[in-house]
Amino acid sequence: MELQNHRWSVRKAICWLSLAAAFSGCSVNLLVEDSASAEIQQELLPVESFFNDSVISGVKLSSDGQWLAWFQLYNGAPNIYVMPSNGNIEDAFPLTTFTDGVDGFSWDKHQLGMFVSKDSNGNEQHQIYRLDLEERAKRLNLLNTIKLTSKAGVNYTLAGQASGNAKSLTLMANHDDPKRLDIYQLNTESGELSLLMSNTQHFQSILIDDEGKPVVGVRDNPDTSAEMYILKDNSWQKTLTTKPGEILELTQYNSDLERVYFESSFGETDTSGLKQLDLNSGIIVDIHTDPNQRSDVYKTLFNKDGEPLLVSYYYGYREDYPISKEFQKHWQYINGQFSRRVEIDVVSINEKSGTWLLDIASDIDLGAFYTYSQVDQSLTRLIDKDTKLDSQSLAERRSITYQARDGISIQAYLTLPNGKSSQLPLVVLPHGGPWARDYWRLSDSFFNRVSQLLANRGYAVLQPNFRASTGFGETFIALGNRQWGNGAMQHDLTDGVEYLVEQGIADKNRVAIMGGSYGGYAALSGLTFTPDVYAAAISFVGPSNLITLTESFPEYYRPKLSQWFKAVGDPLIQFDREDMQTRSPINFTDQIKAPLLLVQGANDPRVTQLESDQIAIKMYQEDLDVEYILAKDEGHGFSKRINLMAYLIKMEEFLAEHLGGELNPEIPEELTAHLAGLEVDISKLAEKHSK
Repeated sequence: MELQNHRWSVRKAICWLSLAAAFSGCSVNLLVEDSASAEIQQELLPVESFFNDSVISGVKLSSDGQWLAWFQLYNGAPNIYVMPSNGNIEDAFPLTTFTDGVDGFSWDKHQLGMFVSKDSNGNEQHQIYRLDLEERAKRLNLLNTIKLTSKAGVNYTLAGQASGNAKSLTLMANHDDPKRLDIYQLNTESGELSLLMSNTQHFQSILIDDEGKPVVGVRDNPDTSAEMYILKDNSWQKTLTTKPGEILELTQYNSDLERVYFESSFGETDTSGLKQLDLNSGIIVDIHTDPNQRSDVYKTLFNKDGEPLLVSYYYGYREDYPISKEFQKHWQYINGQFSRRVEIDVVSINEKSGTWLLDIASDIDLGAFYTYSQVDQSLTRLIDKDTKLDSQSLAERRSITYQARDGISIQAYLTLPNGKSSQLPLVVLPHGGPWARDYWRLSDSFFNRVSQLLANRGYAVLQPNFRASTGFGETFIALGNRQWGNGAMQHDLTDGVEYLVEQGIADKNRVAIMGGSYGGYAALSGLTFTPDVYAAAISFVGPSNLITLTESFPEYYRPKLSQWFKAVGDPLIQFDREDMQTRSPINFTDQIKAPLLLVQGANDPRVTQLESDQIAIKMYQEDLDVEYILAKDEGHGFSKRINLMAYLIKMEEFLAEHLGGELNPEIPEELTAHLAGLEVDISKLAEKHSK
């Protein structure tokens, strides 16, 4: 069990920097005739419709199958709503009312209750709470909210709940040593925290047994190789060592058969496949790899005993491969109910009742949650994720590929305004991470909805999975090493712009770059290293100086920074430090020609406020065009609705001014006033820092 971070998060990524179907195998000519209705101005949808407060995400079924819970905005922040599993959406009500929101939750496996993870205003020092619940008259009542952890400055991460111990959670936390994530057992009644293991092995991930004790661990080495250890005869024994750069991700532990499943490119393959390790014999068996040999494992699904049912891969679109023949029969039936391309996620399966909980969505539809009954093969639409956003008004999101200047194929997503395809203003939207990637489905990213908003305003939007993006094999990741800023990672973005200009889709004089986290760094790099390409840039929590960024990381990051040091550099090494200086936008502001909008959360522990402050001040002192908005109650990404909406309003105004896109003039006064409160007077900021 894992508490999912509700803010920007990335699977299989270096999480502290990250934000957070058919394949297109070759470049295609994208020129199409504008439709006959192209001259008819498309309806401008309000910004609020793309990010309304009724959107539902992260639905989970209680262990007894009687209740559904999910994230939805309440008090302007993500909170937990619940309803009976056989009820209607009208029966739903908020269970939590935190003004700074909830980051993750899980149902208690053993009784009616919940465990919640939340930080304070985005500081990422997550604490664990227990919610005591009572069912009465078809309503779930919250009896108590108990904070189980409370040490300041510590980040507690839930590694799992023991299936054989009803009063125990397994946590990883820097509770005793700020430099190390040790492994603890938390008594869910008393809140007592007991040390299970001093993590001197520096495991980044573990699997636990039925009693909640770690039995398998993986650690990264300084040379970017990885090692897997198993607990045998009360000691940790190394069972596998990868070559540098090979992928290794723990997936599942089957205690009865003493098997471990993991995803890895260990061996001769470049992309990761699902593998099985027999803990007794040490034999490793290949279970499944991508038949097209170009994608890593995207997702896996296991039954309650820990045996695989489904393996999925992702290039431009998702491809699913059932492992179990019984599962395949039901999977084919479910897929056959949809005429248009959709993506289907199995959230959970109640094997006793034969009921599946499904999340089904597409590129233009946030989708809905469904239940499927194995007994009578019936599929029932349960909850719509969003009833206010009209999918008919949204634009198709296409997977394309183009060639980078060195011949590498770059997969990307292109969203065009409905009925238009030539000489458009273009927004390049690189993802965060960079050890992450973009996906096709609308609900997979905050910025996917931003791309729809931009398309509605008349922009073409390009979201490239540039080199170093995950999901395309170990070599593609390694191609990004030391290529930040003025290297091939940035060239991949520039080459995407040139491709769309050559195709006649983009107007070369009206191109902007915008992104969050690494995407924000790419925006600053585009502005400084390729100043003739972009007419404007927006950096959302983007680092401006690779040295100050790295030096700000918490102490417990360092044992897991091997990939970072190889890809970016270690400022403690003089050669690396000098190289990092050459890739830091802060040092090249004299090359800037276009305006910049900076967006920052004051509590961001990954990309601190310093990163935006220092480039804002320097640009102001050099009389360059820069604007800055700062939310004092946010971290790495905005979770509060009022801040998010104010940013989107500012984004829309900024791009309309500098690229000439459409602008919705109907802005609520509340947002205008709130935005004014977020705007930073850079002259005063510069004066303050000079003292």
